[in-house]
Amino acid sequence: MFLRVHLCFRLRFWVISFWILALIAPSFAQNRQRKSKTPSTTPNPTAPAPLDNQPNVYVTRQSAPKGWVWVTQTVDLTQQLGGEENIMTLDGEPLPSMLRKRVTLGLVIDDKGHIVTRLIDVSPSNPPVSISVRAWGFKPSPAKFLGMDTVTGFCVLKADDPNLKPASLSIYDQLPARLNIRLYGFHPNQALNLGPAMIAVNPRTNFYSGRIAKATGDFRSSTTNSIYYLLSPQLTAVQDCSLILDKGDAVFGLAVYDTGSDGSHIVYPISQLQNIAEEVIKSHRSLAHGWLGAIPATGMNDNSGVQLTAIAPDSPAEVAGVKAKDILLSVNERRVETSAQLISIIRQIPADSEVTLKVKRGGEYKNLKARLVPAPATEPEEQLFAFARRLETMEEQLKAMAPTDPERQKLESRVGMMRIFVGAVTNPAPPEIRLRVFYGFEIQPLTGQLMNYFVVTNGLLITNVTENNKAARSGLMAGDVILKVGNSPITDLTSLLGALDKSSNESVEITVSRRREQLKINFQR
Repeated sequence: MFLRVHLCFRLRFWVISFWILALIAPSFAQNRQRKSKTPSTTPNPTAPAPLDNQPNVYVTRQSAPKGWVWVTQTVDLTQQLGGEENIMTLDGEPLPSMLRKRVTLGLVIDDKGHIVTRLIDVSPSNPPVSISVRAWGFKPSPAKFLGMDTVTGFCVLKADDPNLKPASLSIYDQLPARLNIRLYGFHPNQALNLGPAMIAVNPRTNFYSGRIAKATGDFRSSTTNSIYYLLSPQLTAVQDCSLILDKGDAVFGLAVYDTGSDGSHIVYPISQLQNIAEEVIKSHRSLAHGWLGAIPATGMNDNSGVQLTAIAPDSPAEVAGVKAKDILLSVNERRVETSAQLISIIRQIPADSEVTLKVKRGGEYKNLKARLVPAPATEPEEQLFAFARRLETMEEQLKAMAPTDPERQKLESRVGMMRIFVGAVTNPAPPEIRLRVFYGFEIQPLTGQLMNYFVVTNGLLITNVTENNKAARSGLMAGDVILKVGNSPITDLTSLLGALDKSSNESVEITVSRRREQLKINFQR
């Protein structure tokens, strides 16, 4: 009986629903027809219509430009959270999948399948997990990450897909000062969904009218690095890497959603993008940012610049005439107030750019010109390795030079400069990085169980020895337990580094336990 009543109720519900729908459908259709006959408020019926909630942004209903693709990137959220050990689950449940998809736009720049785009959480040492590209009307194709420009963040991809057609590019003999443009990209309110929910494989794209102007007063702008400010429309993060089209619908450049303090989004013209792509493709590596070769003192200096504590020999700073203890006030008229700000400014300027440095030396002010060179490496630890190797090379040259050589005094002075520079770079570095860079091995503390296994009461276990480094050449091996350096017992990383650093001799004796036997190794510092 209950089941019969329930079925009757459900049948009555659906009958009433269809009856209501039949009543409102004609009026709904008439209303839509009435709206379609309403004359446009714009003079031209093909003119753009206002975008939702953004009266100053306009969408045009025209065919999409050729040469663009959807770029789908797999993002590993565990890296954003600092690794799996920082992710907690309830009741010891297994960790859920932290791989998410993110979709952005890319520009096909040639007929060989090379694509320029911008990706998130990517660096030269941390390439994307996986990438695919998809042209309109075709299936996705896998793409290979070739490298990136560490200044702009633009990445270069390669896809072997015959369906990828190059864009029509806007090449100017002389770049205009201002330009009315159309931006082609995602809706500004579209969510950057990196959660577990499904995302659109091909988000909708639209045209938006706008304007750009040369960023002539920007500290990053130069004759070799022409950039533009996007005056309108105002971007959101999802519109990063939107296409910028000129009046002929050729691609003038790509937009960058800039989160800097100025609040002005940047447009890089196609000539800059082509240069980046050509360098990455030709060198088969990522491009380093500019390098000055001057180390600032840490901390704030009362808004009056930063003092430079060390200058690398033969660096752009030394060639320009910068000296240690100078106070650097500005770079390209951009005020410098902290060491972190100086590092950030230099990292945003490409190599081979000329910069103006305003320095204070005593009571005198100077404007010096320096031409940046590529940084020795793209990652901080790799830079430490490069500086340490250069110091080692210079010291070997000095050692091989005859005492009566007229150039010896000059080289001694430069070796001293390099020692000070390397010390200034490495002092803020974490102890484990200093150990790996300068002494060539890695360690881990000994637990009570490991001490029992190795039959020792103190020491540190060597877990890795860098090939062709000082540690390997001296005879240290992974699995050795360091017991003493000289006469100093070793209990932790601090005591190990202290004992190695304080030795003034070229070599020091290290006592290790190897296969439960003690050995003495002459370690070349």
